[in-house]
Amino acid sequence: MTSTEVFQICNTLVLPAWIILIIFPAWKWRSMTITIACTLLAMIYAFYVLTGLPAFDPTLFGSLAGVKQLFTEDEVLLAGWVHYLAFDLLIGNWIIDQSKKHNIRHLWIIPSLFLCFMFGPLGYLLFVFIRTYKTKSLA
Repeated sequence: MTSTEVFQICNTLVLPAWIILIIFPAWKWRSMTITIACTLLAMIYAFYVLTGLPAFDPTLFGSLAGVKQLFTEDEVLLAGWVHYLAFDLLIGNWIIDQSKKHNIRHLWIIPSLFLCFMFGPLGYLLFVFIRTYKTKSLA
Protein backbone atom coordinates (compact mmCIF):
# COMPACT_ATOMS: atom_id res chain seq x y z
CA MET A 1 0.00 0.00 0.00
CA THR A 2 1.38 3.40 -0.92
CA SER A 3 1.81 6.34 1.44
CA THR A 4 -0.86 8.18 -0.54
CA GLU A 5 -3.34 5.35 -0.01
CA VAL A 6 -2.58 5.18 3.72
CA PHE A 7 -2.99 8.97 3.92
CA GLN A 8 -6.45 8.68 2.34
CA ILE A 9 -7.43 5.83 4.67
CA CYS A 10 -6.34 7.76 7.77
CA ASN A 11 -8.16 10.90 6.69
CA THR A 12 -11.29 8.85 6.03
CA LEU A 13 -10.94 7.08 9.39
CA VAL A 14 -11.08 10.28 11.42
CA LEU A 15 -14.08 11.86 9.70
CA PRO A 16 -16.74 9.64 11.35
CA ALA A 17 -15.00 10.12 14.69
CA TRP A 18 -15.18 13.91 14.37
CA ILE A 19 -18.83 13.68 13.29
CA ILE A 20 -19.52 11.71 16.46
CA LEU A 21 -17.77 14.34 18.59
CA ILE A 22 -19.63 17.22 16.99
CA ILE A 23 -23.11 15.75 16.42
CA PHE A 24 -23.40 12.81 18.85
CA PRO A 25 -21.31 13.75 21.93
CA ALA A 26 -23.67 11.96 24.32
CA TRP A 27 -23.59 8.66 22.40
CA LYS A 28 -22.65 5.93 24.87
CA TRP A 29 -20.03 4.45 22.50
CA ARG A 30 -18.33 7.80 21.79
CA SER A 31 -15.23 7.33 23.94
CA MET A 32 -14.74 3.73 22.86
CA THR A 33 -15.11 4.68 19.19
CA ILE A 34 -12.57 7.49 19.56
CA THR A 35 -10.22 5.15 21.43
CA ILE A 36 -10.44 2.57 18.65
CA ALA A 37 -9.83 5.18 15.94
CA CYS A 38 -6.85 6.62 17.82
CA THR A 39 -5.46 3.14 18.47
CA LEU A 40 -5.64 2.33 14.76
CA LEU A 41 -3.89 5.61 13.99
CA ALA A 42 -1.26 4.86 16.63
CA MET A 43 -0.62 1.46 15.08
CA ILE A 44 -0.16 3.03 11.65
CA TYR A 45 2.10 5.67 13.19
CA ALA A 46 4.14 2.99 14.98
CA PHE A 47 4.59 1.07 11.73
CA TYR A 48 5.98 4.10 9.91
CA VAL A 49 8.17 5.16 12.82
CA LEU A 50 9.56 1.67 13.40
CA THR A 51 10.18 0.95 9.72
CA GLY A 52 11.88 4.32 9.35
CA LEU A 53 14.16 3.94 12.38
CA PRO A 54 17.26 2.79 10.49
CA ALA A 55 17.36 6.18 8.75
CA PHE A 56 16.27 8.12 11.85
CA ASP A 57 18.63 10.80 13.10
CA PRO A 58 17.38 12.33 16.39
CA THR A 59 19.78 15.27 16.06
CA LEU A 60 17.64 16.56 13.19
CA PHE A 61 15.00 17.63 15.74
CA GLY A 62 17.43 20.24 17.04
CA SER A 63 16.85 22.72 14.24
CA LEU A 64 14.10 23.83 11.92
CA ALA A 65 16.27 22.92 8.93
CA GLY A 66 16.72 19.41 10.39
CA VAL A 67 12.99 18.90 10.88
CA LYS A 68 12.42 20.17 7.35
CA GLN A 69 14.94 17.58 6.12
CA LEU A 70 13.14 14.83 8.06
CA PHE A 71 9.82 15.66 6.44
CA THR A 72 11.12 15.43 2.87
CA GLU A 73 10.40 11.68 2.92
CA ASP A 74 6.78 10.70 2.22
CA GLU A 75 6.73 8.06 4.96
CA VAL A 76 8.00 10.51 7.59
CA LEU A 77 5.55 13.16 6.43
CA LEU A 78 2.75 10.58 6.64
CA ALA A 79 3.82 9.60 10.17
CA GLY A 80 3.76 13.27 11.16
CA TRP A 81 0.29 13.70 9.67
CA VAL A 82 -1.04 10.60 11.44
CA HIS A 83 0.46 11.99 14.65
CA TYR A 84 -1.58 15.17 14.17
CA LEU A 85 -4.75 13.25 13.35
CA ALA A 86 -4.50 11.06 16.45
CA PHE A 87 -3.66 13.78 18.95
CA ASP A 88 -6.18 16.27 17.59
CA LEU A 89 -8.86 13.59 17.90
CA LEU A 90 -7.79 12.78 21.45
CA ILE A 91 -7.96 16.46 22.38
CA GLY A 92 -11.41 16.70 20.77
CA ASN A 93 -12.60 13.83 22.93
CA TRP A 94 -11.02 15.46 26.00
CA ILE A 95 -12.84 18.70 25.19
CA ILE A 96 -16.15 16.80 25.20
CA ASP A 97 -15.31 15.19 28.55
CA GLN A 98 -14.24 18.51 30.07
CA SER A 99 -17.31 20.31 28.81
CA LYS A 100 -19.51 17.68 30.46
CA LYS A 101 -17.48 17.89 33.67
CA HIS A 102 -17.93 21.68 33.78
CA ASN A 103 -21.55 21.71 32.53
CA ILE A 104 -20.72 23.66 29.38
CA ARG A 105 -23.43 23.37 26.75
CA HIS A 106 -22.35 21.50 23.66
CA LEU A 107 -23.25 24.37 21.32
CA TRP A 108 -20.57 26.45 23.03
CA ILE A 109 -17.83 23.98 22.18
CA ILE A 110 -18.70 23.09 18.59
CA PRO A 111 -16.44 25.90 17.30
CA SER A 112 -13.63 24.52 19.48
CA LEU A 113 -14.12 21.05 18.03
CA PHE A 114 -14.12 22.39 14.48
CA LEU A 115 -10.95 24.38 15.10
CA CYS A 116 -9.35 21.39 16.79
CA PHE A 117 -10.16 19.28 13.73
CA MET A 118 -8.75 21.86 11.32
CA PHE A 119 -6.05 23.65 13.33
CA GLY A 120 -5.38 21.52 16.43
CA PRO A 121 -4.07 23.85 19.12
CA LEU A 122 -6.40 26.70 18.11
CA GLY A 123 -9.37 24.52 19.04
CA TYR A 124 -7.78 23.72 22.38
CA LEU A 125 -7.05 27.41 22.98
CA LEU A 126 -10.62 28.42 22.20
CA PHE A 127 -11.91 25.73 24.54
CA VAL A 128 -9.64 27.01 27.34
CA PHE A 129 -11.10 30.50 26.84
CA ILE A 130 -14.66 29.14 26.83
CA ARG A 131 -14.06 26.97 29.91
CA THR A 132 -12.42 29.87 31.73
CA TYR A 133 -15.33 32.17 30.86
CA LYS A 134 -17.97 29.64 31.88
CA THR A 135 -16.28 28.42 35.09
CA LYS A 136 -14.55 31.68 36.09
CA SER A 137 -11.40 29.64 36.69
CA LEU A 138 -8.30 28.70 34.71
CA ALA A 139 -8.12 25.26 36.32
